[in-house]
Amino acid sequence: MDLKNLWSRSLEILKDEINSINFKMWIAPIEPTLYENNSLTLSVDGPFALEMLQARLMPNLKRAVEEACGTTTEILIVNKKSIKTAIRLPSKSNIKYSFDSFIVGPSNELAFAACKQFADFSDADFNPLYIYSNVGLGKTHLLLSIHNSLINKGLKVKYITSERFTNEYIKAIKERKTELFRSEHRSCDALIVDDVQFLSGKTQTQEGFFHTFNDLYLNDKKIILAGDEPSKLIEFESRLTSRFQSGLVVDIQPPDYETKVAIIEYKSEKLGLNINSEIIDYVAQLCQVNIRQIESILNRLKAMSQLRGEQISLDGAKSMIIGFDDIKIQNKPLPSDVLNKVAAHLGVSEEEIKSNSRNAQVVYARRISSFILNKDLNLTLTASGNILGNKNHATILNAVRFIENSIDSDFDLRYNLQTIRNSLKIF
Repeated sequence: MDLKNLWSRSLEILKDEINSINFKMWIAPIEPTLYENNSLTLSVDGPFALEMLQARLMPNLKRAVEEACGTTTEILIVNKKSIKTAIRLPSKSNIKYSFDSFIVGPSNELAFAACKQFADFSDADFNPLYIYSNVGLGKTHLLLSIHNSLINKGLKVKYITSERFTNEYIKAIKERKTELFRSEHRSCDALIVDDVQFLSGKTQTQEGFFHTFNDLYLNDKKIILAGDEPSKLIEFESRLTSRFQSGLVVDIQPPDYETKVAIIEYKSEKLGLNINSEIIDYVAQLCQVNIRQIESILNRLKAMSQLRGEQISLDGAKSMIIGFDDIKIQNKPLPSDVLNKVAAHLGVSEEEIKSNSRNAQVVYARRISSFILNKDLNLTLTASGNILGNKNHATILNAVRFIENSIDSDFDLRYNLQTIRNSLKIF
């Protein structure tokens, strides 16, 4: 993929994930300058923009670029005015997403061992491999570690999210290029699919995925899947879930304290971040749910220490990561909780919110539900749509943008949204 097309596709993805104000302020001014050898160089205007991207929007940026190009990518951000201020982030393909950089503990050792065996390819005596866990516990890390290992062996490997698979499948049907789609996904030595739960409710896409799965399986190609626990996948054809469980199914549990400490020490070293044992203990105690929270906190500490040019104390660390309190660090509310609270506050039923009713109050409730699911629970537009009665991508996007555009001028909307957030303990 050339630089222009890569950045264009990345921007399309980012527009769906980032609110319009942040997009216009931080993303739109970025200029792509070079893409080669799975490395993308981006230019920004000034050191403040560079720091803000690294501290706040880099996870979104990296995810969008890698989804756009379909492979792990190193990103280099440079300040147009001073090349010396460039910040090189760890390369996913060489550092971040490898087996060597995966911290193993009691909560994930079986999944790690299974993935290592699968990466040996010819030695794995099970197929497919299915990994499940809650978000942020390392599924994608392990998938990309397998991907990189097989690529280094000279094998043809396809890594894709189920959402991207769906979008490409629909596009192929519309453009009458289904043969090309089949060829691309069935000619590989190994197919790696992340977040398979988002195929829920998509009957036609499940049909296409079923035949892709069968073709690869019957030709002794490797299949690696990750998502929710397969027995709990809703609106899935039974023939698919039975195939998901026909090989080896392993889970990943939240890390214990010792594993979290090891993760913090490893990631701090890779970031060049010098923090003492008190800060390490504080972060390990604070992060109760997943590893992404640890990464987010360490990135913030790194950015702030660079800006201030000083070593971080425990009190300094607490002030820098304010907002990552016990309420925010613990489990987010379930999507079902969101619908329940919205329905109760606005005097409509959950069934009405999920319906296609155009009643003004129901539409209002649906829009607020869409906004909270997408922005507060960080669900994709597709996942939010599935929860709200299989609404399409565009419907959820329009609802989210309506709330964003109205919230500053509509006092009642702000009051209702904040009241519902408070009831969900989203602060």
